[in-house]
Amino acid sequence: MKRKSKSEMVLEIYDQEAMGEVTAREIALINQKLIDEFGEGGSMSPAEIARILIDEDLPVRLDQVFRMSALTDKYEDMLEGLALNKSLKQAEHSIRRIDSLHREFLKQSDKTGARLARQTAIRAKENALALSRNTANASTKRAEHLEIAQWFTVWLQTPDFFEQWLELRKNTDDFKARFGEILT
Repeated sequence: MKRKSKSEMVLEIYDQEAMGEVTAREIALINQKLIDEFGEGGSMSPAEIARILIDEDLPVRLDQVFRMSALTDKYEDMLEGLALNKSLKQAEHSIRRIDSLHREFLKQSDKTGARLARQTAIRAKENALALSRNTANASTKRAEHLEIAQWFTVWLQTPDFFEQWLELRKNTDDFKARFGEILT
């Protein structure tokens, strides 16, 4: 049997719950049921849910819906700016912040937060790799971005050992020769 789409589920939940006019409370209920059905990736923004309902000519209190924040808004504020790093110093700060948030989310059993923290680290790694390949950048800057990508790779693979690894890496002759003056 084919699994229902999120849009179909929104309409089914509306019918099952015998909702009349949809307010912020109903949007939150629909979103929770989507997460229950599809997992954490099943959430939708309040505007997306409202659009599905409005397209079916169902009554939606838009004034309430637009005051709602999406489920991930609070995480976006916490993780904002951590995926684009212009220097080793900034990358080190970003990784430490991501690591701190990731650990706090895990401690609180907040799977969404932990997942979004890891996704931020993945984006930071991908951004650094892209910048390392950009021939418009000076070779020293490309090397620095390649190093940043390596740092994020290590954190993603072994977050518990990243701090020790970074200290060892920064003390190698290779690192000092390539980046010693950048970090001073």
